[in-house]
Amino acid sequence: MKMTIKKRYVYDHGLPFTEKLKENIDDQKLRIKGNKASMIVIDGQVGEGKTTIAVEVADVIEGERIDLREQLALGGGDFTRKLKLCYGKKKKVIIYDEAGDFNKRGALTKFNAMINRVFETFRAYNIIVILCLPSLYSLDSTLFDKGVIRLCLHVYGRSDTVGHYKGYSLYRSFYLRENMRKNVVKPFAYQQVHPNFYGHFLDLEPGRCRELDKISTKGKMDILDEGEIIYEGLLSMKDMMVSCDRSSIWVRKKLSSLGIMPKKIFKQVNYYEPWALERISALVVNAKKKGEEKGGQHDD
Repeated sequence: MKMTIKKRYVYDHGLPFTEKLKENIDDQKLRIKGNKASMIVIDGQVGEGKTTIAVEVADVIEGERIDLREQLALGGGDFTRKLKLCYGKKKKVIIYDEAGDFNKRGALTKFNAMINRVFETFRAYNIIVILCLPSLYSLDSTLFDKGVIRLCLHVYGRSDTVGHYKGYSLYRSFYLRENMRKNVVKPFAYQQVHPNFYGHFLDLEPGRCRELDKISTKGKMDILDEGEIIYEGLLSMKDMMVSCDRSSIWVRKKLSSLGIMPKKIFKQVNYYEPWALERISALVVNAKKKGEEKGGQHDD
């Protein structure tokens, strides 16, 4: 007869992770009270539980269950919008899950620029930012130099019931980054730099897990949609305006007169196939030729 073991979601001390992490979280809460910026970075490979432990840590910081719809941001645009929302509602923490952002060309540079630009803001907001990403090596050294990043958690070896983490202070994170720079295989750095503490974490309760999966799946579907736009070279009306040097009204009228329909609508933006721009551009060229023949130019 097979014995069924009841799955646990909290340890005996009432938390979903080992107690040493709670001590470090309390340190970050005190830092925020002193109007100092605090960012917690959680990194690790796909499926190791980065978002899971991020939610658990955020719950402890908030003192109650966070609102995943408002305090979990998937991507940079979502983060900047929800940061303002959280400030307005006096929230204590926000999670930024990079959600595939760094797979886009130039996204990492934009992200680092954004964080450097707003770190003073979230310091003033008294909000702790939890950042989930594959590797802390992706982060600009300026964030470390300025002392914005205070705690790094590396998650690994997750099973069906429990995940594991290594905790690094800002000081030891500098050594992690330096070893990553030297290593061809970046994760080897975690074996070379001794962590400040180790620990474990449990899964979220089923209902919470389903809610998180639903939000994460929506974010991943958005990534697939964006990937399709990039792969097929689809263009928005703004793209065509810039290429043709014409107004939005002019482009819209020409698309309508030519009977060109969008190939895809994503986040209320119409995207057109590349040949649509060729058709529009041809009209611009013809208009210029007619203008030159008449001794001047006009916008057809």
